[in-house]
Amino acid sequence: MNEFTALAQYYDRFVGADYPKIAEFIDVKIKALFPEASLVCDIGCGSGTLALSLLEKGYDMIGIDGSIDMLTEALDKRADLPNGDRALFLCQQLPEFELYGTVDVIVSTLDTLNYLTSKEDLDQLFYWFRNYLNPEGLLIFDVNTLYKYQELLDQHCEIFEDDDVFLAWRSQFDGTLCSHQLSFFSKENNCYARSDEEQLQRYYSQKDLLDLLAKYNFKLLGIFDDYSEKAPNEKSQRLTFVAKKED
Repeated sequence: MNEFTALAQYYDRFVGADYPKIAEFIDVKIKALFPEASLVCDIGCGSGTLALSLLEKGYDMIGIDGSIDMLTEALDKRADLPNGDRALFLCQQLPEFELYGTVDVIVSTLDTLNYLTSKEDLDQLFYWFRNYLNPEGLLIFDVNTLYKYQELLDQHCEIFEDDDVFLAWRSQFDGTLCSHQLSFFSKENNCYARSDEEQLQRYYSQKDLLDLLAKYNFKLLGIFDDYSEKAPNEKSQRLTFVAKKED
């Protein structure tokens, strides 16, 4: 699993995720499919924005991430919330993770599964998904599509600039793995300090994911275009899977 160090403090500024949309989608699915659910675990929670958004919707939250820097950001955000004590953040390296008991819902968003670059690791993660879900528990996760890797990320360079930081983001895709090279230039007094970071992702097909859901006895409830109610199409950039644990 990739470590997020330099990126952690700038993640929310540059990733550009629509957290309210994602949280609303998840909340709607939980209320429709498992309305008695109360405890949700966010696997690969990153800087905690989604976990804390779900906390605000009334769920007790557990967030797990392997990056101490990301979790530091999450803890800072939690400190500002009056009900922050209902969110627990744990530093654990995926694909293995350990909880104190079972949960009603597991979510894993914003490419977390793609950051597992071996099929063995992904298989192991699904084992733990099943292990820690209550009967009839929901699993909601997303992956990037082949279209996104081939058409949008291969040989791609993007520049981000804010008041105190400049980021150059370059990516290449070889058909299976996508490497991201990040160069940060953060302002310190009258000069800029540079830090570099590389992230690696793997493309997984729908078949890869459906095979794992079947292997660990999950019932697929739907595949969606990103976090919308639309069906995927040939230009979808992210697929969102909703599944239920079966006995």
